[in-house]
Amino acid sequence: MSLFRFDEDEGYVYLLSHPVESGFPASSSQLVEMIEGSPYADFEIIHANIGQLFTASETPEQDSLVVARAIDASISVHIEEGNMLAEAKITTAKGGKLVCMNKAKQALIQAGIKKGVSGKALDNLLGQQLELPAGHTYKGIVAHGQRAKDGSDAKFVRLCMTAQDRVLSPQQSSGGKVDMRNLGAIITVKPGSPLMKKVPPTEGEPGYTVFGDVIEPKPGKDAPLEVSEGTKLDPNDSNLLIADSKGVPVAIPRGMRVDDVLCYDNIDVTTGHVEFDGSIIVSGDIKDGMRVKASGDITVIGFVESAVLESSSAVTVMLGAIGRKRTEGEAFSCSIQAKRSISLGYAQYCQIESEHDILIERQALHCDLTSKRLIKVGKGDTPRGKLIGGNVFDAMRIETGELGAPSGTRTRISLAQDWDSLHDKHRELVELEKVLAAKVIEIKLAMKRAKASSQSPKRDAYLAKLQHSEKQINKHYGLNQRNIRLVQQKIHRLTRLSRVTVNELMHPGTEVKIAKDTKLFSRIYPPNFVKLHEGKLMQQFTTAKTAEIA
Repeated sequence: MSLFRFDEDEGYVYLLSHPVESGFPASSSQLVEMIEGSPYADFEIIHANIGQLFTASETPEQDSLVVARAIDASISVHIEEGNMLAEAKITTAKGGKLVCMNKAKQALIQAGIKKGVSGKALDNLLGQQLELPAGHTYKGIVAHGQRAKDGSDAKFVRLCMTAQDRVLSPQQSSGGKVDMRNLGAIITVKPGSPLMKKVPPTEGEPGYTVFGDVIEPKPGKDAPLEVSEGTKLDPNDSNLLIADSKGVPVAIPRGMRVDDVLCYDNIDVTTGHVEFDGSIIVSGDIKDGMRVKASGDITVIGFVESAVLESSSAVTVMLGAIGRKRTEGEAFSCSIQAKRSISLGYAQYCQIESEHDILIERQALHCDLTSKRLIKVGKGDTPRGKLIGGNVFDAMRIETGELGAPSGTRTRISLAQDWDSLHDKHRELVELEKVLAAKVIEIKLAMKRAKASSQSPKRDAYLAKLQHSEKQINKHYGLNQRNIRLVQQKIHRLTRLSRVTVNELMHPGTEVKIAKDTKLFSRIYPPNFVKLHEGKLMQQFTTAKTAEIA
């Protein structure tokens, strides 16, 4: 026979008779054991009432016979991560009712959640109540917001090959062999030929929080399709660039250009020096002592031998450029300059300057290199070429397989050399800011004195002049503040992005300078990169922790 009675309406478990009357159970611990062995084991035991039952009292009839109570499961909802996640916390029942789906949904509604509820996640969370012990608390994500999907920027898709593409894809003969000098027909376009298609920016897709608030996307940035020489926009499609004249297509940022083209087998004493307003393609070599200048691309399938090349666009030399051996301080016999990228198979004793990238396929030996962006020696994403000797006078990044030579050949690398001029510019702007601030104070004092004087046409004209001056200086001050921020951003970008990456070996005799800090390396190092950190050079290895160079 059971010693207990459960009142479902009240949720209480009663002892049927007082232990003083029945003589059983004999102690509070025995009563607790009996509850734990009964169908009410999961209920919350009321120890205070049980203790009172076994305490001597003159009025035992007043003691409560309630020894346990049923507690329903509870649920609460917390919002996290900027209203993008809703987490439900459930405490399992102690003999009471489980949290049902309706109760859970009501809790979500009371928390203000309107979107992103996962019925499956909520169902799984509620189902765990049957597996976990009484009174156990657990959590789970039951609703997700959706982040806005930002729009994509305008894209520009080339619709035709260029001479540069053809150089990088020599023609295959009928026998299956590839002749590096056989480029097939020269790439030309005629009026009306499609050159480039602009894919307009997208607006993006809005997101939402779990409260149902809309998150607006960031629209993609637009940029115009650049119309240059020999091109125009299609009259029927403003996003299509077409040729307006016959010539060689040349890729430029966000557009194309159609150049006149001049083709040579070789450039030597029989042709003389060449200067051309357009692109030049040489299927052979440019010989010793020749000078070639073009407003468009210069493309050489063979070698450049102690010659001078100058392009307002890009330069490509398939096999390589070679100058004569020189002594320190002597001028280079081979020089290549370009406004855009320079691509070479090989370079030795050359002076190479680019306002974009310098890309050398195999090796750069005793060259002076200057680039505004990347100097890469080797192919692919992990270049393994060799940069030996010479100087890099400026660049943003260098990527190579080997840097220097086992013999200790001095190889000097200088990056972020705009640092000095940018800091000088920053100091000038800060000084100007002080001058402008002082002028504003001076004008305000003058206005205060003028207002204190008696009114007259002369005073009013003077005040108007002061107000106009104040407005102009404030405008100048705001512009100066903007310039200060821009220079600070450039300095930060320069020091953050400048680095030397060596994918195989760095040899002794390599000197690296980034901004103001310089280090001469005196031993062989495995794959590593060197960058600037808090004003000091830092070298990091692939298998070691980052360490500041002493």
